[in-house]
Amino acid sequence: MDDAVLLPSSKHQKLSGEQIFGEGIDIISSLSVNGLHHIISFLSTEDSIRTSILLRRWQYLWTSISDINLDVNSYLSGRRNDTDKKNDQCPMGQTFLDFVDRVLHLHDASDIKRLHLNIDGPVSSSRLSSWISAAVRHNVQELDLDLPGRTQFLLPCCLFTCESLLVFRLFMNRFLKAPSFIYFSSLKTLAFDSLTFFDGESTQNLFSNYPVLEELTIKYCGWKNIKTLAISIPTLKRFTIEDDPLWSEAADGLSCVVKIYTPNLIDLKFTSNLKIHFHLCELSSIVNAYIDLLYREMLQPDVYPRVIGVLRGICNVECLTLSEDTLLSILDVENTMECLRTFNNMNDLELNAEFRSSFTEILINLFEKSPQLEFLDFAWGFDPDDIHDHNVDLMLERVPSCCSVKEFSLSCFEGKPTEMHFLKFLLKNATLLESMTLYSGPVLSEDLEKEVEVKNQLRAFPRGSAGLYKALCPFERLRRGSWDVVHTIFVLTILYILHWATLVVICEDMDEIELFPFYV
Repeated sequence: MDDAVLLPSSKHQKLSGEQIFGEGIDIISSLSVNGLHHIISFLSTEDSIRTSILLRRWQYLWTSISDINLDVNSYLSGRRNDTDKKNDQCPMGQTFLDFVDRVLHLHDASDIKRLHLNIDGPVSSSRLSSWISAAVRHNVQELDLDLPGRTQFLLPCCLFTCESLLVFRLFMNRFLKAPSFIYFSSLKTLAFDSLTFFDGESTQNLFSNYPVLEELTIKYCGWKNIKTLAISIPTLKRFTIEDDPLWSEAADGLSCVVKIYTPNLIDLKFTSNLKIHFHLCELSSIVNAYIDLLYREMLQPDVYPRVIGVLRGICNVECLTLSEDTLLSILDVENTMECLRTFNNMNDLELNAEFRSSFTEILINLFEKSPQLEFLDFAWGFDPDDIHDHNVDLMLERVPSCCSVKEFSLSCFEGKPTEMHFLKFLLKNATLLESMTLYSGPVLSEDLEKEVEVKNQLRAFPRGSAGLYKALCPFERLRRGSWDVVHTIFVLTILYILHWATLVVICEDMDEIELFPFYV
């Protein structure tokens, strides 16, 4: 069965709307055209086209599909599984290009809501332009292009002024040169993946004229012949920057400066090797930030100010997540924390790192720079090979007794001396602490005698907060926000009855939860 549009032959049985199969009625044949469109909307693009041989009234239904997925991998996989086809004399790659031609150029006058195009092989720039132009003519709303890296493309100008486009994603392992005029009047989501911005003027045009853009992703992109670039998008709410740690040609040395002006940005995910100087400006509304400064054994001196600059640029953040590489980068730069601004709004700090004694100085400085900090999370627990350093005790004494932390969470807890020493310090100095959640690791969970010993030590630790409850949870750490609603309601009810509402811990197996109050 070929993927081309076929007229039903005389050998195909014509089914009437009144034909009876057994005791049932052929309901499908009696459906309206809208009903048939709804049915084929659940099919893949290839299968939607195959329905054209079923009945005469199905012949052109596929020409109005609004969600088109043209993926060469899916197409070739379908051909290999179709034993009825014998087209070995025609190269499969060329057949796929013909297939794309038919789908896009024979589409009726209705709109295309979504087009995903994944090509792996040579294709002419004119052919690609004709496909994109066809999508633009049909008022495409979401366009996802995954283009081969062996061909240099010049994308059509009509794409960069498309009024209907809401979402645009471009994967292209080649240079991208944008036209002189760009205006995406309706675009809300934009993503660039693995392409290389070629020159300053063209790239500046590419990041201009987005009146309603809310989400921007720049992933694994290169920067060539660019000295200074300004990304000024007042409407932007979510911004993701992700450098390729293995791509040494990502920029021209360390000379590229990208200034980011996004006063209404809420969420920032920043993963960078700092080869490019991203200067974060005017992030006055930022709420969530994930910072991953890809660590190298020896940072170049020119990079030192960039480490500080990134942290200074997010000083208004409310919820901050720092990776292990970020902490290592901070350690390499002298007086980093002293150069920081105060995090006046930050109330949630998560460390995605195995905490070790060498990070203590950073943590203390963050305490001192975060007067509103309420939630502290050691998401990866402690480094299992870390040995307690008595110099840490001297540093910990700098922490003010009025430390504002109210909730503390620790994963992979094994009750080792380093962990217990830190918990003892925290219980004594965090005078506002209301709850502590310890997610025990596999070793402690299987050693009941050790678990009892750890519980007794925790009970014996002096503390500066009244009414504190603790939980020791013998299961793997669950991410906050991913819990089942039914379990949440159930546990909240039990805790309310027991008057233990200060702490909620939930898991799939309710029998594995153990709560115990920490009495004065």
